[in-house]
Amino acid sequence: MDGNKPRYDQFLLFGDSITQAVFEQSDGGFCFGAALENAYIRRLDVVNRGFRYPQLNQGNSGYNTSQALAALGLLLPDTQVANVRFMTIWFGANDACLSSSSQHVSLDTFRENLNKILTHPSLEKHHAGIILLTPPPLDQYLRAKNDAEKGLTEPERTAEHTKLYVDVVREEASKLGVTLMDVWTLFQREAGWKEGEPLIGSKNREQSAVFAELLQDGLHLTPKGYRLVFDELMRVIQENWPDQVPEKLPLVFPVWEDAFRD
Repeated sequence: MDGNKPRYDQFLLFGDSITQAVFEQSDGGFCFGAALENAYIRRLDVVNRGFRYPQLNQGNSGYNTSQALAALGLLLPDTQVANVRFMTIWFGANDACLSSSSQHVSLDTFRENLNKILTHPSLEKHHAGIILLTPPPLDQYLRAKNDAEKGLTEPERTAEHTKLYVDVVREEASKLGVTLMDVWTLFQREAGWKEGEPLIGSKNREQSAVFAELLQDGLHLTPKGYRLVFDELMRVIQENWPDQVPEKLPLVFPVWEDAFRD
């Protein structure tokens, strides 16, 4: 490979259906993926590696961490081809299904999978800035329709069970010294939740009008929800990597006045 050839580093988004959907604009609202691509345009390539069915009408089931761990070494580019500058890792929403679901991953296995993903040899070669995201909260009121459409008489997920997986993500980030982005707390605070209260989204309290604006089906995000996550992501980068905010990075190719002139 020509060592003088300009090369774009990657901003890699790794996750489940919530990550795959960051480029969707089905209702013409805010698009997380387009906003991130625009922020880093001509500086980094934004690469989406979120995993669920390709089309919405095929279902919303996405990868859990066991599947993510198996895929990770296959999807990362060779460092001679591209370097991963940043990588978001956003799993747990599917692992947190109750044990009756085939997507369920036990808490112990979830913890082990996260550890193996975060310390994966293929990832360590890139020396990437890793941002580990918690799952968003679950809204059981909004999710009830999805459960009914599946013919389920009992919920497939609960707000309280999801919170257990959120806690594991926090613990693993702290243990490994990885930057944490706490989407769960971001949404709960936006809805006015206070420590010690029943979780917003739980059937142990009234339904939240705010969650109805942030979560389209109790699990996946609305454009407003993605906007909240995008703004927090840019804040996290500014706080932890101030020299890597878009305006501080050079363009890979020169501006037109200086480009390819004799």
